[in-house]
Amino acid sequence: MNRQFIVHLSNKQRHLMTEELIQGHVSYLGELKRQGKLPLCGPCKDGTAIMILKADSQEEAEALLAGDPFTRANYYRDRRIVEVEEATLENNFLLDDVLVNLRNRS
Repeated sequence: MNRQFIVHLSNKQRHLMTEELIQGHVSYLGELKRQGKLPLCGPCKDGTAIMILKADSQEEAEALLAGDPFTRANYYRDRRIVEVEEATLENNFLLDDVLVNLRNRS
């Protein structure tokens, strides 16, 4: 079962950037995309970046992140991985889960 994880990258170390590093990073992202493990990634306007990874476990998501040249170079000093439970029209934006929890709280 593929789960989704949001990776938030922050505390960029700009002095570590090289052409070789960015080429390796982009190549790695392309490989993840081809494997269907990277639906979305990109820089944020505040200088941080995000990746959404599809993985079977937290450990797999961590391994995917560890394989990124940016991670190996510690380009982003801070990395946080959080599993997300996607709220969609098909699952009624998780309303049923919220209502069950509210009713059980009473």
